[in-house]
Amino acid sequence: MNLNLCRAIIGCLHVSGSVETHVGSLQKFPARDWEASLTWLDLSGIALAFWDRLQKLRAEDVVPAQSGAALAAKLADHRQRVAVMAQEFDSINRQFERAGIEYVVWKGFALIPEYCPDACLRPTYDYDYLVSRNDLDRAQDVLQAAGYVRKSYHGTQHHVTFKHRNLPSRLAVLPRGLYTAALPRRIELHVSLWDEEAARIPLRVPERPLDRKLRRTWQGLCFYSLGEDDEFVFQTVHVFRHILENWCRLGWLLDIAYFLEHRSTDLSFWKRLCSRLAVNKPLAGAGALAILLASRLFHAPLAAPVKNQILGAMRGQVSLWVDHYGLRSALNNFSKNKYALFLHREFARDEISWRQIRRRRLFPVHLPNSIAGAPTAANSVPLPGNWRQAWYVVKRLIYHWWGGAAYIWEFSRWQRIKARACPPRLSSA
Repeated sequence: MNLNLCRAIIGCLHVSGSVETHVGSLQKFPARDWEASLTWLDLSGIALAFWDRLQKLRAEDVVPAQSGAALAAKLADHRQRVAVMAQEFDSINRQFERAGIEYVVWKGFALIPEYCPDACLRPTYDYDYLVSRNDLDRAQDVLQAAGYVRKSYHGTQHHVTFKHRNLPSRLAVLPRGLYTAALPRRIELHVSLWDEEAARIPLRVPERPLDRKLRRTWQGLCFYSLGEDDEFVFQTVHVFRHILENWCRLGWLLDIAYFLEHRSTDLSFWKRLCSRLAVNKPLAGAGALAILLASRLFHAPLAAPVKNQILGAMRGQVSLWVDHYGLRSALNNFSKNKYALFLHREFARDEISWRQIRRRRLFPVHLPNSIAGAPTAANSVPLPGNWRQAWYVVKRLIYHWWGGAAYIWEFSRWQRIKARACPPRLSSA
C-alpha cells in the first residue's frame, strides 16, 4: 500500500478549502498502487465518499479504469443495500415501539444528515440500539420472535448481538459482497455507551441519555435518536474507544469532521457542549482527541469555543501523542501498532489498572474473534471458510507478537519525548 496515495485520497476528502491539488496528484500513481489501495479504502470506510467526491468534481478519470469501475460498483451496490436496510431498520423500530421498549438508535442512519449528507456514502454493517437494562430482556424477546438469534461473543457485558437466522454468515459473502444487500446485518443492543471496567478509564459519560432522546425522521421513517449534544459526545467516545482498541476507521473521523464543518458557526451548540465538558476533564480529553484528529486529517474548521475551551484545555501528552503517533497511525486505521497504549496510559485511572491493561493488550490470552465487518488481508484470501479463519488467527498472533515488540522498543523514545515537553499528566478527576 502506497501511503502517499492514501494521503492524497484523504486530501480529496477535506471538508473545507480547495481539494483540486490533491485530486490532481492522484494521476501520478500507477494502476498497481490503486489496486492495492482498494482494500484499504474498504477498511477505512471512505471508499464510497471518495468516489462520490470524484463524481461531484467530474474527476473520475484520475483513477485507472479498472479501479474506477470497482469503486463505481461498490457505490451502486451500496445504494441498493441501503434501500433494503431501511426497510429492515424500520421494521425493527416498529416492533420495539409496539412492545413499549424505550430505545434510541445510535450511529448508522441516526447520523444522517448531521455527520454525513447521504446514508449511501458511509458503510453501515449493524444496527445499534441503546435500551435500558429494564427493557433488555424484552428487547431480546422481540428480536428472537422476529427470527433473530443471539450470538456468543467474549468481551463486554454492555451489549448483546443478534443476527437473522435465515441469512448466511458474513464469511460466505465476503469479500465480494461487502457492499451488497446479501451481507448480513447484525443488531447490537447496548445498555451503556461506555464500558469503564473494560477500559479502566472513568470518563463519566452523560447519564440517562434516554431521557433526552429525540424523535426524528429520515427518508420518511420515524425513530428515536440521541439528543444532539449526547450524539456528539458519544461519537467522540466511540472513536476514542476504538483507537484504544487499535481499530478505528478513518471514516468515523470523517463523520466528525463533516459535523465540525457544518456546525462551525453554531456557537450556542459549542458553548453548551463546552460547559458540559468543562467539569469532566477525562471526557473532555477524549473528545479533544477525536476533534483534533478529525480536524487535522480532514481540515475541519473549529468554532472558537472548541479552540479555546476544548482543545485549549487538552493536556500535553494527548496532543504529543497525536503529533508523534496518532496522525501516522490513522493512515492504517490505528491497526498496525500498539502505540495507542501510550495514550491509554494517560487516561488510566490508577497504576494497578494500567498494569492490567498493558498486560492484557500486549499478551492477550484469548483467541481472536471470528472475521467480521470489512475485508481484511485474511478474509480477502481465496480460501475455504475454515482456512480463512485459521489464517486470520495466525495473522493476529503475529500482529500481537510484532506489535508488542515494537511497543517495548518505542517506549523509551516516548518517555524522552514527554520529558522534553514536560507536560503535567492527565488527571482522572
